[in-house]
Amino acid sequence: MSRRVLNVDFRGFNRKEVKYDWKRKVGTYLPDQGSTVVSSILFLPFQGEYYIEATISSCMAWFTAAVSSGARLVFVDIQTEQIVTWEKIIPSGKEISRGKQQNPRTVEFAQGIRLLFLPGVGEVLLEMIPEPEAARFGMDIKRTDEGFICVYSVTKGSAADSAGLRQLLEEANAKRHLLVISRLEGKSLMPSSVSSAGLIDCCDHDEIKDTLTSAIDRMDIIQLHIMAWPNQTRPDTQQAIPAATFWPPNGYYHSPPL
Repeated sequence: MSRRVLNVDFRGFNRKEVKYDWKRKVGTYLPDQGSTVVSSILFLPFQGEYYIEATISSCMAWFTAAVSSGARLVFVDIQTEQIVTWEKIIPSGKEISRGKQQNPRTVEFAQGIRLLFLPGVGEVLLEMIPEPEAARFGMDIKRTDEGFICVYSVTKGSAADSAGLRQLLEEANAKRHLLVISRLEGKSLMPSSVSSAGLIDCCDHDEIKDTLTSAIDRMDIIQLHIMAWPNQTRPDTQQAIPAATFWPPNGYYHSPPL
């Protein structure tokens, strides 16, 4: 027995390619094919910071502040990422006249941090269907300090109310959660990066309002995804469209004290 074990080829077993029904799997496990499932935000090192630990501290401070404020983010992973930056060099007049023009650009590298997270323990897909002659969908939005777009009021009897948004907002307020819109018309509303100046790159608040105004002017249906939380009540209206729900493994969700 021991002799047979010692004679095992350490290269491992032969590899074999097998077919996989990607189309069926995507249709089954990714009902909303516009979703990337995992969101991410890239942090560049702040000016004057030269150690990766400082960037990690900024990254985790942002994540903790977002969760503590009521955004139901689920941590997935954190990784380093090398960023290429370009610096333009303008040659002097003497160098140009002598034909010794320098390379107009030099390459610099920065070590960034990418944080990967789930937009809640799931995404609830809702449709807002405007009533004839309606002037607005009936929801008011605001942007949090961390760059998330959330709903803070819903008009009773409006298209947003009929879609189940007021029910979700009341439950969110009772549990001290934020009702965060993760996607509008399939487009992500998640903040995507933080610059070296500390500025958060997030969706333009006015452009979102313009999108809603244009839709109501045309009487178009608007689809939006809401960031879900554990044991959330799903509105009956949500059952009309399959939701994109991605639950993390048991034990992966930890809610910090509020």
